[in-house]
Amino acid sequence: MYKIGIWGQYGDGGKIADGQAVRTTIITRELQMRYGKENVGVVNTNGWKKHPFRFLWDSYKLVAKSTKVAIAPADNGSKVFVPLLLFFFFFFRRKLLNIFIGGFLPALLKEKQRYLKMENYFSAVFVQTENILNDLQEIGVKNLFILSNPKRLNTRKKEDLRIWNEKKIKVCVFSRLNEEKGIKYAIDAVNLVNKNLGGQFVKIDLYGLIQPGYEEWLENLIKENSSIVEYKGIIDFDKTVEYLQQYFALLFPTYYYGEGFPGNVVDAYNTGLPIIATDWLYNKDVIKNGRNGILVPVKNSKAIAEAVLELYNDRNMHLEMAKNCLEDSKQYNPDEVLKEFYLEIEK
Repeated sequence: MYKIGIWGQYGDGGKIADGQAVRTTIITRELQMRYGKENVGVVNTNGWKKHPFRFLWDSYKLVAKSTKVAIAPADNGSKVFVPLLLFFFFFFRRKLLNIFIGGFLPALLKEKQRYLKMENYFSAVFVQTENILNDLQEIGVKNLFILSNPKRLNTRKKEDLRIWNEKKIKVCVFSRLNEEKGIKYAIDAVNLVNKNLGGQFVKIDLYGLIQPGYEEWLENLIKENSSIVEYKGIIDFDKTVEYLQQYFALLFPTYYYGEGFPGNVVDAYNTGLPIIATDWLYNKDVIKNGRNGILVPVKNSKAIAEAVLELYNDRNMHLEMAKNCLEDSKQYNPDEVLKEFYLEIEK
């Protein structure tokens, strides 16, 4: 028997870039280090439509062979697979844990009341931030715990930080690349900053998985702003600090409907990289305005530009925020983040 089975998205076997796949992979690796690979079962939901019967059989076997199973669904997984897995669990009388990624669940349960009853069959429901937990409690979800965003990275040392003296700087976007992540607003903001400074002093690099269907949109956006924008590809999720330390700030102007606790925040904190982000959904749970970043209104390039200029013109403030980022990164060490999760497994 497996001590714990994990059912979730692990990617397609290539470089892992999707936020859900990164989170599931990190949690699984931590479990394997703690309990041994032989005691952790895995089912990958990626590509299940290509082989649905094999997927159902693998899911059935995972439940049958595991003392407990943790599922890590996205919004579609919650709608489609949770009822199926609950059936398996009732049949085998297993305990089921739910690890959510993103902030979509409160809105989903308000809209679809039938899913609320299903959530309360879980022995524990893990969500990413305190306000997500509070919103779910108000709806009536029980057995809630926080499991934020664990990452084991080569955290930059405080003594390596310095005041940026260079006039020319680079900022970056590091996320899934689609329209709702606010990429165009970030690029427009950089153009406004350069206009204000009277020259091309700021450039922006884009990192991340290009969401299918947005390839042409992104290509045109880069062509229109080719003097300041470059797409740099996908970073290995466990080597982010090495790449991000060359940048002045991380721009995260998201208005994505399912945003919860984005992993790029933890990457930035471990790098000592101040974040300029939109005050959207649960961002304020993890980005503290004036401490480790600056929160700005949604879909507002001017506000993003003003925030960049504030840090550009006050390098001491920038350095202080960078130090605070490194300090705040400590709370996302997996040994700390996964404590409650381990307790539920070991009950």
